[in-house]
Amino acid sequence: MANNLTGNPLSIDTAAVIYTRPVQINKIVWESPTTDGHTIDVTDNSGHKIFSTTALAGGTGITYERDLNETFSGFKVVTIQSGTLYVYIQ
Repeated sequence: MANNLTGNPLSIDTAAVIYTRPVQINKIVWESPTTDGHTIDVTDNSGHKIFSTTALAGGTGITYERDLNETFSGFKVVTIQSGTLYVYIQ
């Protein structure tokens, strides 16, 4: 699957710069990382951490979620080793 940036939530499975302008992020959900120990790192364009975690187990049905409701100076997915990141924006 490729990144889908046309809907809400955004669906991301590949590291990339997603927004270069300010964006309000309401919630981030990392779904189904496939391997224990896989990581995900999301930052704003200045490199400040928005979301970062390591999977404690792998497989379908595993979800890591964070409610934010904050405006960031853009955002990029620096690392996503497996699974899909869903980003709910305003």
